[in-house]
Amino acid sequence: MTARGPDWSRTHALVVAVEQYAEGGDWCLDGPARDAANMITWLMGQGVPRENVQLLASPRPENKHLLEAVGLETYDQVNQTTVRNLFRHRLAALAGDWLWVYWAGHGVQAKGSQWSLLYPEARSNDLIGLDAGDLVDLLQSDRLDPRDFRRVSVVIDACRQPLSVQAQMHAADPDRLLGTTTFQKARQVFAMHACEPGGLAKNRAGEGLFTRVLLDELATEGRSDTGPDLEAVWGRVRDEFERRRDAGTAQQIPTVSVRNWAGDSHEFTFAPLPLLGPDEQQLFLAVTALIDGTPGAAAACGARLAEELGATPTSEDAPTARDLVRQALGTHHGITTLLHVLAESTRGGTSLDDARRGALKTRPGEWLLRSEYDELAELLGENESPLLETFVRAARHELPGLRIDTDTVRTVVDGLEQLLPPRPPSPRQLLRVAERTAAAVQEPGRGALRAWSDRCAERSDTPRDALLTWRTYAEERADAISPAATPFDHRIQIQLSPQTGTDQRRTYQVWSARAGRSATSLVKVDTPSLPAEIRLGLDRLLVENGRVHETLVEFFLPYSDLDLDVHRWGITNGTPLEHPLGVDYPVVVRPADERPNPVVPNHRRRWDRVAASTTHDLHWLPDGLGEEHLYRTLSERASAPGVVMTVPARARPRARMFAVCVYSGIPVLVWHRGEELRTVTSQLKSVLRDGELPSLPHRLREFRCGSDPAADRQGRHLAMLWDDPDLPLPRPLALSAPL
Repeated sequence: MTARGPDWSRTHALVVAVEQYAEGGDWCLDGPARDAANMITWLMGQGVPRENVQLLASPRPENKHLLEAVGLETYDQVNQTTVRNLFRHRLAALAGDWLWVYWAGHGVQAKGSQWSLLYPEARSNDLIGLDAGDLVDLLQSDRLDPRDFRRVSVVIDACRQPLSVQAQMHAADPDRLLGTTTFQKARQVFAMHACEPGGLAKNRAGEGLFTRVLLDELATEGRSDTGPDLEAVWGRVRDEFERRRDAGTAQQIPTVSVRNWAGDSHEFTFAPLPLLGPDEQQLFLAVTALIDGTPGAAAACGARLAEELGATPTSEDAPTARDLVRQALGTHHGITTLLHVLAESTRGGTSLDDARRGALKTRPGEWLLRSEYDELAELLGENESPLLETFVRAARHELPGLRIDTDTVRTVVDGLEQLLPPRPPSPRQLLRVAERTAAAVQEPGRGALRAWSDRCAERSDTPRDALLTWRTYAEERADAISPAATPFDHRIQIQLSPQTGTDQRRTYQVWSARAGRSATSLVKVDTPSLPAEIRLGLDRLLVENGRVHETLVEFFLPYSDLDLDVHRWGITNGTPLEHPLGVDYPVVVRPADERPNPVVPNHRRRWDRVAASTTHDLHWLPDGLGEEHLYRTLSERASAPGVVMTVPARARPRARMFAVCVYSGIPVLVWHRGEELRTVTSQLKSVLRDGELPSLPHRLREFRCGSDPAADRQGRHLAMLWDDPDLPLPRPLALSAPL
């Protein structure tokens, strides 16, 4: 500190205290209001005018009197809008000598080690908050007049516990308020934090432990025109928490970030290494043993780690184990990267094995190096890119039943990496997904992904022969995940009228429909025709307009005829042999009857889930359901994208059961036309055991190919309803014969 301190009468304080959250329950805190009141009391005791204090708060009703007791009867409610207004607009209008910023509430460590100070609107599935690091940057920027606020003190009493990968998927990136700006190098910033990265900030007796210890030490400085010596205060705070940790009464490790406080032009920290548990301790000891046992290893590791992670300079020529582990713990994929550079720079052995064991517990879902992770994310491109969509399809084929968030490229990679098995310690399944993706896309994406796989496999000691085997396997099955597999870009749509007479005559009309284009009428037959005549006409149309294995053939039928076995209709497809329609083409049925308007939104919601679902998301209907119970069951599972019906044909009133499903908004229905329940269930489970739901029409066609034409088994009896609301039956129908 210099001899002449800031003028207290020209000191301003911005205080945020969050006790009540939208999530409610245990989320609500008892302490931030008291902490804010105590901090404001100390500041005004130093000479800060009441009008220079701006408070945002959401106190519990029983704690409002704490703020009123210090003369803060009126204050703004804290929320995302008022916080942004305070730091983006009201702050810029202030002029003064010293600025104090205080924040108390919940905090989490989100993606990329960002510290998010949660807004009161936050919920468990919507963790919105303010980026704490960006806030400190803003306070040293030209958002404040360069002639004002020579000094800034920041106190944050909030947790920084890291989120699980699943929770990170639901957490939005923290608000960044800074934008493009210029830093004021002369401004001094002393930022004090209640805990280390990954740590918890404790409350005791209705107040934050860190705030209480800090205020106690500030009080020992007394009233001074030069202000408190924050370096000395911080030293005593650190000593007090070390004493409490030794006594077992507190575990948190307060930290401080100092910028240019005493003429020093670089940022450094007063804090012990954050070792949060025995796993981190094991990692630290193993790293120490490795670099101490190999001359020059510390310098080599530090240089390589800086290349990979952009490590911040340390105060020593060669980094210590403490420096290396601290940098790795605070960076995504830092631990696996640290282990890699250690293996390059040391002889390894038992100590490296110990380090790996500690790392597996510290970062259980990180297998890639930082550079490998970033390269893969860049290759996959922007959100909703075709390559990313293919990658997700490949992941669902490779890992059946996979549940993965697809909001962003990084959540896809994070979620997939987290699901890798804990042994062996290499990203083998991730490589298999990359290979399946590469086989299904064109250059340059194919070559880039394979080059990435080659480098990643070599680094992780994955046998070259294994990688080439996966590559061959992927090429043989590339069509299964190709973009043409889903959605269907070409469809043949056939509407059949109800049958008339004993010879089952029907009228029919056929259209060709392509994605993004209007349907084109191919034929319109007004005169009721025999089934054999319809099959012959359809055979000719498919030869002229269809693509074997790719064109989806849709039959629009009255709900009373949805069980018609159209997939078994014989066609020649221009060959000398007759075979079932469902062997050459994916065949589905759809209801010709329009759904009532109240059901349409439910149909749309269920269909929207199909794209991101697997066959495991289908709801298996219990056997023996009556019509009323079936409707109740479908209503209870309103989010299911589709259902499976196992009741044999002889045991169900087919027309009524299909009608209940259609008028409940079900877009996907799979059933079996056989009789024996055990056989029915077995065959359904065989085709529905795994895989993503959008590929089910293709997979059902493949299953029908395995049927024995001379036997009454396998896919011969499997049928499905696949009702896509985006491609309805063309209207109007200009048939002269009655439908």
